[in-house]
Amino acid sequence: MEEKAKPKNSKLTDEFRKLKIDFDFENDKQLIYSVLFYICGIMVGTSFYKAVTSETLDKILMPKNSTFINLFLSDVCLYLALFLIIVFLGLCLIGYPLINIIPAFLGIEYGMKMAYFLVNYSAKGLGYAVLMVVPFSAAYVTIISYTLRISSKMSKNLIEVTKEGSTSEFNLKPYVKQYAVIGAVIIIMSLISAGVTTLFFGVVTI
Repeated sequence: MEEKAKPKNSKLTDEFRKLKIDFDFENDKQLIYSVLFYICGIMVGTSFYKAVTSETLDKILMPKNSTFINLFLSDVCLYLALFLIIVFLGLCLIGYPLINIIPAFLGIEYGMKMAYFLVNYSAKGLGYAVLMVVPFSAAYVTIISYTLRISSKMSKNLIEVTKEGSTSEFNLKPYVKQYAVIGAVIIIMSLISAGVTTLFFGVVTI
């Protein structure tokens, strides 16, 4: 007896069935928390700027026409300092609950910057923000989110080790390797950000 011919789209259906979303809530929930806290921070930052607009705040948020090296040092110092704070919290037993607050502070910063450009320069400010702020803010937040994920795991690992009767072990080496990679990425991103800002500051004139 001859086998029935499979429908033409059967192979395509089989391929779709093979596709699975590789998502593990226990491993990836820190990334979800980071995104949620970051979005909340953006909303708070935007509302805060609109509520307390002042010349002092505008001077802080106003983009500076500075040299490449100054822009690079400014970014790398800020984000490496934040990176080291996250690493330190990962080494603390109480670090896990505190870690989740950090994305909210980043969201507040970028929320105020976006509000500054939109309120003061409307469409032109939107163009500046889309070109100069959004890409790098998204990149930095992604990097910080992965750092938070590593530190939260390390903090929870430390908590497990200190529990009475625990047989868990703590090995710092894997964390150090991951931190080293992230630190290098932050330096590279700061170089790119400083280069783009230096090149396009004169083009995108506020």
